[in-house]
Amino acid sequence: MEQTLMETDSIWNKSFVCAIVGNLMLGLGQSSINPLVATYMKYLNATAELTGFLSGMYYGVAVIFLPFAGLMMTKLDKRKILFAVWLLGASANIGYALFNSIPAFFAFRFLSGVQYSFIGPLMMALAGDHLPKSRLAYGLGVYGLCGAIGASIAPTVGEAILVFGTNMKNESLGFTLLFLFGAVVFILALIPSSMIAPDTKSKEEIAGAGAWYKNIFSKHAMPAGIVMLLLGVSFALINTYMFEFTKERGIEGASIFYLVFTVMLAVSRPLSGYFTVKIGLTRIVFPGLIMFSCSMLVIGSSSMLWMALIGAALAAIGYGSSQPSIQAMSIQSEPAIRRGVATTTMYIGYTLGLFLGPYLGGLVYARSSYAFMFKSGAIPVALALALFAAIIPSHRRRLEELDRM
Repeated sequence: MEQTLMETDSIWNKSFVCAIVGNLMLGLGQSSINPLVATYMKYLNATAELTGFLSGMYYGVAVIFLPFAGLMMTKLDKRKILFAVWLLGASANIGYALFNSIPAFFAFRFLSGVQYSFIGPLMMALAGDHLPKSRLAYGLGVYGLCGAIGASIAPTVGEAILVFGTNMKNESLGFTLLFLFGAVVFILALIPSSMIAPDTKSKEEIAGAGAWYKNIFSKHAMPAGIVMLLLGVSFALINTYMFEFTKERGIEGASIFYLVFTVMLAVSRPLSGYFTVKIGLTRIVFPGLIMFSCSMLVIGSSSMLWMALIGAALAAIGYGSSQPSIQAMSIQSEPAIRRGVATTTMYIGYTLGLFLGPYLGGLVYARSSYAFMFKSGAIPVALALALFAAIIPSHRRRLEELDRM
């Protein structure tokens, strides 16, 4: 299978198409529920502190289990693990639907965090397994586009289901239908997953990957993971605080901001991968990171909607053009047998960024304003730019080393 893929520049094979369909369904299932967690907590009469804890716990649990995901992907068939993880996510959503209490939500939210720790690296590693080496960045851009499409329409779908159930009977039914919808999406995702080619490994390949403790973390993927951590911090500010920022500034139309951001992100991701193949990694990532850093300054300086929308477009293009290439760097840093370890290492960094971003942003806001908080979001991206420039030479040496293996 791998040899066949190397002989063609086409990314369009059955396994890759099934992987991107699975990623679309992942975005739909997760993002129909996650934006409404705070609303559900309010329905359960949870305190603001507990709501924040349970929201952040999702990422905290993921960070704990991500290293085990890399180990299991190296030793076992990734497709079989994927089946188990889809069922785990469906079970958690069914648990949400059946048991309307804070202790039950805590328990099933823990399971959702475990699913999150496995599902992203698994899907990306499987997508990478079925892409030609020369088109990896482009393929991952297309892969990210499908996830973004699912995630962009999911909040609207989730809210519509909640409103439908509430109008039909009460809010309890609305949340029950919402959680059951997420469970059904995850169960249906088993269909495209079953059509992905089995992840067969010989005993020699598994032995060549080294002892178990060497497959928890990849030192070669760590630099790209740190870059993604820094980008995740700033990206999380946009995801978390934009509505509150527009209220502070008296700007109406925050939903339009997210619409522009989502559309431009969907366009920039596959295009960045395509142009990375054509003109090279650094010529895409450097301008992208500069643009993303500047966008945080533009957003923080916005006093009118049109200024915020310019910031949204700059942020989406900058982030969307950089992310697939940096993800490709992490995957390329290890041989095929250790690809799962590389993706989990990158995800550890990115998830830590998503976890730290809202917390650090809250600390800055407590001492200043949302406007200054967004402006300070340019700093992590600038640091990511400096780190990226520093790691490029070692990344090229690593690629040459792998080519000789």
